Amino acid sequence: MNAPDPIVERGTGRTWLLRIASLAGIIATIAAIGVFMRKGDSNTAGMLVFAAVLCALLFAWSWKDSLMVPFEWAKRYVQGVESGERHEWYAFRGQRVRVFLDEAQRPWFALNEIAFILSLEVDDKTFRHYGKQEFGTPTHVPEKCLSESGLRRLLKYSSHADAGALRLWLDRDVLRLLKNRAGREPT
Repeated sequence: MNAPDPIVERGTGRTWLLRIASLAGIIATIAAIGVFMRKGDSNTAGMLVFAAVLCALLFAWSWKDSLMVPFEWAKRYVQGVESGERHEWYAFRGQRVRVFLDEAQRPWFALNEIAFILSLEVDDKTFRHYGKQEFGTPTHVPEKCLSESGLRRLLKYSSHADAGALRLWLDRDVLRLLKNRAGREPT
């Protein structure tokens, strides 16, 4: 059973009651300001302006979650639906490959996506000779990954037709971009 989506669950009955009450408060105070202005009581009308502003702030606050929903969806798209961890997406011949960065900013490639591209069976036997620095689950990453050296090793011994192209893609499209970005970031 999946956990409920917090974005979808916003807008409960209590929230709608707050929205309606604050909107009614805005309308009532504006009407009252008009009545007091016609009577010539500008002091009371001036005090009611603050009440109208307060109701308007309450109304805006009740809608803040709803207004942020598109940004939340965009944030989840960038971070990935699979986890809340930061990763980048790169495309190899129309297939996405997620690249996670560890604490030292070293790239780790999502194993299931690399395995799909290379038509590789992922089991314990396939990577039994790989070390922890080449294959594993880095901290804060929810799935098995290959490091740069692990991916290079896999590509070196792979007989798949796309292995050579994937090696070029790794050097030209991914690692060069990451190294250029690392060179521009202040230390």
